Amino acid sequence: MDIEKKSANPASDEKLIKLEEEISRHISDLTSANKRLKRKIFDLYTIFEISRHLNSVLDTESLLDGIILTVIGQMGVSGCAIFTADNSGSELNLSKSKGITLDRNVRYVLPIESPIFKVLSEAQNTTHRLIELARKLPGAKADIALLKSVDTELVIPMSLKNKICGLLIVTEKISRTPFYEDDKDFLSILANQLSVAVENARLFESEKEAYNQLAKAQRQLVETEKLAALGQLSARVAHEVNNPLGIIKNYLELIMQSVDSDEKIPAYVTILKEEVDRIARIVRQLLGFYHPHSIEKGEVRLPNVVNEIIVLMSMQLEDKRLKLIKKYDEDLPPVWASSEQMKQVFLNLIMNARDVMKDGGEIIISGAIGNDRVIFEFADSGPGIEEDHLSQVFEPFYTTKKNGAGTGLGLSVCYGIIQNHGGTISVRNREEGGAVFSIELPIYHG
Repeated sequence: MDIEKKSANPASDEKLIKLEEEISRHISDLTSANKRLKRKIFDLYTIFEISRHLNSVLDTESLLDGIILTVIGQMGVSGCAIFTADNSGSELNLSKSKGITLDRNVRYVLPIESPIFKVLSEAQNTTHRLIELARKLPGAKADIALLKSVDTELVIPMSLKNKICGLLIVTEKISRTPFYEDDKDFLSILANQLSVAVENARLFESEKEAYNQLAKAQRQLVETEKLAALGQLSARVAHEVNNPLGIIKNYLELIMQSVDSDEKIPAYVTILKEEVDRIARIVRQLLGFYHPHSIEKGEVRLPNVVNEIIVLMSMQLEDKRLKLIKKYDEDLPPVWASSEQMKQVFLNLIMNARDVMKDGGEIIISGAIGNDRVIFEFADSGPGIEEDHLSQVFEPFYTTKKNGAGTGLGLSVCYGIIQNHGGTISVRNREEGGAVFSIELPIYHG
């Protein structure tokens, strides 16, 4: 029979048990602290790597994509979104999101004067739970509801120079576990890094845009000077050629009246007259290019001008199996222009589109408003223009038509007309094939 052994000192055993429990608790605390420390080191390393990467990314879209994927992967959340300030700085727009269901009919915008930003400004380096913001701000129901509609759990302000320039929005974790202080610290640091990176990217893009505008202005200046020089030469050539042309044409008329015996001679003379008339047309174009006729300008609605050209060309387009698509509003604002010269420009562009599509296709005419200008674009589904030739299409005598079918002056004349109206004309290739001629003219405000 076993006899249970009892300790001779029960008090000592109790102290030993308490000591073991305390040691176990300390070990547990140390283990937890060690885990948090490792997580902290990992987070800091991640932020360091992200910062290094952010400094090398100068494209805003790629930058936002990278941050969102980092947050989702690091935090284990189902979704993330970023609001950034618009150019005016009066509101924040939803710029990028992932893992969040959005309603296309909703405009995700937060006005900067919203009470939410007053609270966020007071604690710019703090991560806020949406439920706490809603409790503090009963008067901001609409903005809170907007954030709820994108499944917001945490709101992290993006600050730059003590001013909020955006919001980093995080949904709840997939595991449904709460966000720890380490998580919030990580997101706060990341939001600050993102603020600087977005600002750098925007500055780079604005500098790039300014450079492109300057390069475009320089190209236009060179083009204008080149056209002016060619125009002077054309005027001199036209003047010298015009006089003998008139004499030749008069003597051809005399020959026609005096020759009756040979039946072939009238036919030959007719051909000569046609060729002389052709040269005369080129001369008139040259003179018009350098010395445009006095024109009467007035209040012109470009949709009406385009409609008239479409009626004029409808039969020809049908014969060529060309489909014309209209994408412009009939009540676009007016411009101050010559209606006849606008018809000349539009007719030339439509005829050029017709000539490049031998086997049928589409001509798309679209109109819009932008930067206080009326913009009309004439697109076709033809073969397009070789990239090396895009800069030459408005030069006099440049043509892609074969066998002398074109003089190469049509687009040069169009260029001169649009320039004389204070507008711009440009050309580019479409991604889906074909070319697009874009015309911009200032809106007339009376």
